[in-house]
Formats: sequence, structure tokens, C-alpha cells
Amino acid sequence: MLKSVVFALAFSFMFAATAFAQDSEVQDLKRRVEELEKRVEDGKVVSEELAHKKLHPVHSIYGLTFSGSITASAHGVKLSGDNEPSGEGALSADLVVESPVGESGRAVIVLDFQRGAGMALNFATAPNGNTTGYNADIESFNDTNVHLTQAYYEHEADGRFSFSIGQLDITGYFDGNEFANNEKAQFMATVFVNNPAIEFGGSENFYSFGARATCAPTENISVTLGAFEGDGDYTDTFDKPFLMAEADFAFKPFGRDGNYRVYYWYRGARPDEDTSTPTLDANNVATPGNTALLNAFNNGVGLSIDQMVTETVGIWLRAGLQRETVAQFDKFVGAGVNVTGEFFGRANDQMGIGYGASFMSQAYEDFNGSGFESAPEHYFELYYNYAVEHAGVDEGFHISPDFQFVVNPGGDKNADSAFIYGIRLQTYF
Repeated sequence: MLKSVVFALAFSFMFAATAFAQDSEVQDLKRRVEELEKRVEDGKVVSEELAHKKLHPVHSIYGLTFSGSITASAHGVKLSGDNEPSGEGALSADLVVESPVGESGRAVIVLDFQRGAGMALNFATAPNGNTTGYNADIESFNDTNVHLTQAYYEHEADGRFSFSIGQLDITGYFDGNEFANNEKAQFMATVFVNNPAIEFGGSENFYSFGARATCAPTENISVTLGAFEGDGDYTDTFDKPFLMAEADFAFKPFGRDGNYRVYYWYRGARPDEDTSTPTLDANNVATPGNTALLNAFNNGVGLSIDQMVTETVGIWLRAGLQRETVAQFDKFVGAGVNVTGEFFGRANDQMGIGYGASFMSQAYEDFNGSGFESAPEHYFELYYNYAVEHAGVDEGFHISPDFQFVVNPGGDKNADSAFIYGIRLQTYF
């Protein structure tokens, strides 16, 4: 009798739930639950690595958690005035190891491997820290060694305050964006991963000893402060630091999630540079060879916005301004559209279209001479991230065709336009 009653109640509940699921709000809830289930299936949980906000599945052994990814990419370029296209490949891998420390802390190390130097192209994005403008996944090191890029302690208190100290990735804490901030899953061009009008401190890849603290007085507002060694080499630490402050506001206009970030940064100089042989890429100064500029401070402001406009379509905006008497490209503005896989009936796919414009400073234009004709560098990128078989949004195997087009590369109006085509293979473990 009891079994019959239970069966009848269960059947009635299933029938009622099915009918009620026709309501749009319940359908939305169902979608969110399904997405959460995919992230925790097979005993896996989701951990947010602060380096570029990458998400990986996490595996636990004896209290330690391990996560990582492998990225293989290949790109070719066709210049408008050249009949011979060229191309290069690259391979990278990262491994994140975490250990809990007490009830509210954790210790983290990140190991990186990188092979392939990429194509040497003269883009406005390249001087500001990245060795190539078209693939932000390429680090400055290209060897068979495994590099310890991050090692830090992180502590959280009551969900309102957190801090990190150690060897950090500066870009993991500042200038974030839901749709344009992850070169492993979203746009690959440096100009769409972080603001090129920020002269980030630290090493060539933005790793540096330092500390950051975040305070969230409300659920919708947080403030992050950071202080880092200027050039990331542990010499004269904080003598000429890189400092940054950011305020984040989470709003839901018309019931759609949105994030609005504004920030200010300061870099004391380019300390410990070899001023006898300054290079364009390393120094990012308006008049290379000018030792006064090598020791001059730089500062700037910027914003980063992402906003959902429908259930499947979001838009983003990023802009920045830095000191034109020091920097080569002092202004930048970029924007784009993100389309989630539900739009195509594929929940874990993603597509993005982006445009960015970098503007040459007057001082750098003067340095290039009267015969040089400057113009804004216009950058376009289109990618589609295809999740293979049962891959989740941030797990499994993904294939991403990638297309980029650059007009006035390096701010030179007479330079050939560049069409860049490629593919990214991404797996998480």
C-alpha cells in the first residue's frame, strides 16, 4: 500500500513538474541547473584560477587539488602586398596545484610550459608586454623547461575580504571581462585579452612579486588594490612599483547580468632596463633610446564592461588612456559581441566578434619622423569555440577556428594589411 502511495505521489509530481516547466522562468532555472550539473559530474568541482580567470576541472589527491590545460595553436598570415603567406605553431600547458591552509586560506603554485615563439608581426599591441599581438597564449619563454610562474598564498574572510601575496599574475586581478579575457577559450589577440593601454608591471608576461587585497562591502560592489614589483626580477623590490586600484560594480539592468569596472594604475618606471641598448618591445617608450623616458613614470585610467542583452547574447566594451609623453600608443577602445552556444542549440559552444582601435601618441609619431604617416591600428577578430562531444564550457576538448584582420599594423598607414587565420585546440584536465 505504501509503495502504491509513493508511486502515485511521484507520478503526480512528475506530471505537475512537466506541465509547470512550460513556464519560461522554470525553463531558465532548468537550464542553470543543467549547467551546474555538468560542472560537478563525476565528482569534479569547478575552481577559479586567478590567472586570466581560467576555469578548470579539479582533481583531489591527499588534500591537494590539481587542474590544468593544454593548448595547441597554429596561425598563418597573408599580407596584402605579399604573395607568400607564412605561419607558425605553438604549444603550451599549465598545471595548477592547490593546498588548503587552515579554514580560510590556500597555497597555490602554477607551472607553465611553452614552445613556439610565434610570428613576429609589427602590431601596436606587441610592445606592451606580449611577444606577439595575435596570440596572447604565447609567453616570452620558448624552451623545453617547465617554469614556475605563480606561487602565492590566498586568504578569504567572511566572503567580504580576501588577499593574496607572493608571485602573482597581475592580469588575473585587474581589467577582467566575462567575454574578452581568456585566450584559451575566447579571443586570442592580445588586444582583446587585456587593455593594451595599460603598461602592466612585472615580467614580460606580467608575473611579479606583490600583494593584492579585495574588499566587497556589498554583494554588488568590490574594490581591489594591488602593489607589485615594477619589473618582476626581485631586484630593488618596490623601488619603482606598479600600483593599481579597481572598483567593480555588478548590475542587472532589465534583469540581465552586467559588470562595470573602472581602474587607475601607476608605474614608477621601467627599472633595471639596459639603457645602453633599449629595444622597442621591452621599453614601450615614445622615443626609444631616451633614458629620461626609461626612468619616467607612467599612469592611466580605463574601464571594462560586459553586459548580457538577451539570454544568449552579450556585449562588451574596454577603453583606456595612458600618458602620451611616455607611451607609444596612448589610447585604446575596443568592443564586441559574445554569443553563447544556446543560440545555436549547443549549450557549451561560444562565439565572439571583436573590434579594437589603438591610437599612436603624438610623441611617438614625432619620433618616427616627418615622412611617417600614422593612423589608428584597426583590429578585428572572429572566433568560434566548438565543444567536442560531451565537453563542458570549461572542461573536455574544444576546437576554435580563429580569424583576425589588421588595418594599419603598428599605426603605420603605409603598412600592408594583415589577414591572420588559425585554429586553437584546447583540452582541460
